[in-house]
Amino acid sequence: MSRPEEDNPIPWDELLVVGRYPDPGRAHEHGLVILAMGGAYWVTITEDSGEYMLLADRDRAQDIQRELQAYDREQAVPKPPPAPDNAIFRFGWGWDVYGIWVIAMLLTFFWQNMDPSLVERAGSSNVALFQNGELWRPFTALFLHADPGHLLGNLLSGMLFGTLVARSVGPWRGWGLILACGTLGNIVAGALAWPAPLYSIGASTAVFGALGILSGLGFSAMLSARFHIPLAKTLAPVVAGLILLGWLGAGSPDGTTDVLGHVCGFASGLIAGFLIGHFPRKSQSTLGALPGRVE
Repeated sequence: MSRPEEDNPIPWDELLVVGRYPDPGRAHEHGLVILAMGGAYWVTITEDSGEYMLLADRDRAQDIQRELQAYDREQAVPKPPPAPDNAIFRFGWGWDVYGIWVIAMLLTFFWQNMDPSLVERAGSSNVALFQNGELWRPFTALFLHADPGHLLGNLLSGMLFGTLVARSVGPWRGWGLILACGTLGNIVAGALAWPAPLYSIGASTAVFGALGILSGLGFSAMLSARFHIPLAKTLAPVVAGLILLGWLGAGSPDGTTDVLGHVCGFASGLIAGFLIGHFPRKSQSTLGALPGRVE
């Protein structure tokens, strides 16, 4: 940057040199420390020695220099390799667990084709749940599908989002969370639709639960960042998740998509992901729409 008096409204006599560096990178690195303190900084090069000078508010110079010295001491301490808990993807893809999920889906689809009454007995129904106490329905509905295209779409979506969740929190834990969020999403959707009857089938509620988990984990990571991050960037993972939710889960032309189930599954996953990211050591375990619609 040029000399402060050339392009800054702050008079030269209000600034003080708080550091001298042989290269601009080091100067700007210390400048970030000043920004973290809520101040401003300028970097200018001396014409005689070619050094880069870091300038800041004269009134805060002593505090800034103390903070820069503390920063240098911290950087000088040898740091061990990052612990696994600090990594974004610290687990494997969990293809074996995904394979079990795929097999369960395929076997259930084969079963329901052999016995069509299975869909009526095991689909998510708020009437059967709240009036008849058939507690298994919100869970078993996740394994039922209307047709091969419906099944294939959920298997592919599950491969994308489910394996990312598995890499983030562990395969068994991740898929357990996904199914739990899908089940909870069906329950909440049924409660919101009550007393109108609600019936739905499909794994989409769980798939969007996985998307919500990823968004919640990202949101928690942004909140725990060391330096201040603007609100818009902090909310970016949630906004991205909502965009995907709207793009992938908004519905189909025939009106058979369970939009309410998608939203409730995403919301359940968002909360679960945030809690897991916010309380990583304490959360070792965790935890659709109009009648006749499918997810």
